[in-house]
Amino acid sequence: MILCPLAGAVYAFTFYYKNKRTADLLPVLKWTLTALRFLLVTFIVFLFLSPLIRSAKNTIEKPIVIIAQDNSESVVTGKDSAFYRHAYPASWDKAITALSAKYDVRVMSFGKEVKDSMNYSFAEKETDISSLFDAITKRYYGKNLGAVVLATDGIYNKGFDPLYAARSLKCNIYTVALGDTAVKRDAIITKVDHNSTAYLGNTFPFQVILDAQKLEGKSSTLTVSEVKGNSEDKLFVKPISFNSNSFHLSVPVQLTAKTAGLKHYIVKLDAVEGEENLTNNKEDVYVRVLDQKEHILVLSNPHPDVAAIVESINSTDGFEAETYLPDKFQGQLNKYCLIILNQLPSSTNSLTQILQSINQLNIPVLYILGAETNYAAFSQLNTGLKLSAFGNRSSDAEASVAPNFSLFTLSDDFKTYIGQLPALSSPFASSYQVSPSMSVLLYQKIQTVTTGYPLIAFNSTGSSKIGIIAGEGIFRWKLQDYLDHKNHLFFDELVTKTVQYLAVKDDKSFFRIHCPNSFKEDEPVEMDAELYNPSYQLINDPEVNIVITNAAGKKFNFTFSRTSNAYHLNAGQLQAGIYSYEATVKVGEQLYTKKGEFNLTPVQLEATHTIADHHLLYQLANEHSGKMIFPNQIEELPKLLENRDDIKPVIYSHVAYSPLIDLKWVFFVLLALASIEWFIRKWNGTY
Repeated sequence: MILCPLAGAVYAFTFYYKNKRTADLLPVLKWTLTALRFLLVTFIVFLFLSPLIRSAKNTIEKPIVIIAQDNSESVVTGKDSAFYRHAYPASWDKAITALSAKYDVRVMSFGKEVKDSMNYSFAEKETDISSLFDAITKRYYGKNLGAVVLATDGIYNKGFDPLYAARSLKCNIYTVALGDTAVKRDAIITKVDHNSTAYLGNTFPFQVILDAQKLEGKSSTLTVSEVKGNSEDKLFVKPISFNSNSFHLSVPVQLTAKTAGLKHYIVKLDAVEGEENLTNNKEDVYVRVLDQKEHILVLSNPHPDVAAIVESINSTDGFEAETYLPDKFQGQLNKYCLIILNQLPSSTNSLTQILQSINQLNIPVLYILGAETNYAAFSQLNTGLKLSAFGNRSSDAEASVAPNFSLFTLSDDFKTYIGQLPALSSPFASSYQVSPSMSVLLYQKIQTVTTGYPLIAFNSTGSSKIGIIAGEGIFRWKLQDYLDHKNHLFFDELVTKTVQYLAVKDDKSFFRIHCPNSFKEDEPVEMDAELYNPSYQLINDPEVNIVITNAAGKKFNFTFSRTSNAYHLNAGQLQAGIYSYEATVKVGEQLYTKKGEFNLTPVQLEATHTIADHHLLYQLANEHSGKMIFPNQIEELPKLLENRDDIKPVIYSHVAYSPLIDLKWVFFVLLALASIEWFIRKWNGTY
């Protein structure tokens, strides 16, 4: 930097004291002009060094206060329902306005799902408090989260324990205790345990769980009826005597499946004098009676993979898995719609006779490869996959979704989740020879590289289908699914759709409808349609219409929306009951029609338990240094938060460096120095 003024001095001295054209200037002018030129050149040379300006900016982040409102039906089942619909929202409006002066207030409402709005409709049919805490933890991690204000009655019927779920939150929790804790006279059908399917001619059970409060000495009648058109046929009647004020009883009911189809049963407990809530005295049950159950044969030595898959199969409507040791099976193969071979053929069991019979009978097979598999023998089976394996060596392979798989559809949520599943132990081979006819569902991802090796794939040979799971340890997927979601829905989805594709006979029709058998009352009715030309290529030019008819004969007309090469329908939410549908599409002069039925199951969880759990709310507030208040104390909430020392704004200091030459005033300073010097010289007749 010392060279900058030195350069300016040399330049100015040379220009004004070694230049003959400036010799006649008065000394005072010469010194003035020299000074101006010195400053100008010094400044310009200094800018050549690209100097930076350091600036500091402070940002104040208000503490975040989250108001979470329970929007479920149970809040308004008591005598204060008018208060919660009218005066209660006004109290929150005042409190939120007051809180907004000092805090960054975020509002949410929750029931079955979490929504970013303050909703007072109280129409949600399920309550999941744990999902609320999970959403807050994920969204506000690392933020200045001061407090969560939870307004609820403490009743939850979905998810897991809120006390456990709230432990991930590192902030204060205040609770607003809604609802009524008074125990009222109430006879309740708490639950009806039943299978969703039964089989023609079989006897199937219902297990009816009854509870009653404050009804000692009273009596009622439990009936189970089948709905047939506009009438009800009573199938089971049992008198119930309530012998205590806290009554509990489990009633077994045996019914017989006399005809096939979707059956609607009503389980009803007659009203007792003095009961205030009659909603929970009745429950609708839907059972699909099937002509027969499809059988699946599993041949394997004891293995956790087989246990996981068999459990999922047996929970699927219409399928039953039978497991045998490879050398103990003596049955008839033609009884089965699918055979699962776990690590077979092996070095100790070639399974030659069974494999020959499978080929002769064209039975679909699902192969699971593992350490005991004889890969040389497997490669001779014409499955579409040949391996040049190095003995029983394996490599850890994670799953990567194949982009163009079209045999069946996995949910988008599952496709996203697949990358989080543990690796399988896949065969370590010098080459995987994959037939062009093979459809790959999942590729092997080894470390960070997605290979062309199949992890789960399917092939068709003649009239039979083949599935291959090229890895051992899939039971870990089921465990991971439960660890992450507290259920096995994703794992069951994979197993169910794999089994259905392999076991179900191909539908050769040109028009197909894919519709679940059952929906919940609070979820939309969605289905898919496919239309094929005579070459069995998907088309979606013609319009597909559908008429959905309820049990009373009322018709609802819809038109399917077109997807990339198929059709999709979202009919929205419908009332509970049995529905039939008839879908039609016209291709040229040909009219195709598909018929089917489904049911919407009522969701009555909010009416079953209506006694508010304020003890849970007190525990939540106490464990998180908060306080439980009541609705008439909502306007005191701003003062409660202001009195805390740990809910304060956070000041963030941002230091930035910017080039000095970017500042506008630098340009004007240089312009001024040059202009003044030029003007003085011109005024005095020199240039």
